[in-house]
Amino acid sequence: MRKMNTIENGTDFAACKMGKLDAACVRYGLGRNSIQKMAKEAGATVKVGKCRLFNFTILDAYVDSISGRE
Repeated sequence: MRKMNTIENGTDFAACKMGKLDAACVRYGLGRNSIQKMAKEAGATVKVGKCRLFNFTILDAYVDSISGRE
């Protein structure tokens, strides 16, 4: 898997509201299974057709809440 620092059009991941699994893995520094589990617990998974997207706004808030940084 290639290292992804930016989206194909050059936008930084930090500026995106939603992204695919690989983008979430890079953004949070976790593996695929951990991201999927965390997103399911936070309710941050959105299905559009066959594509599963992760809402980074919800995930950011969830990470802040479990780390005590509210």
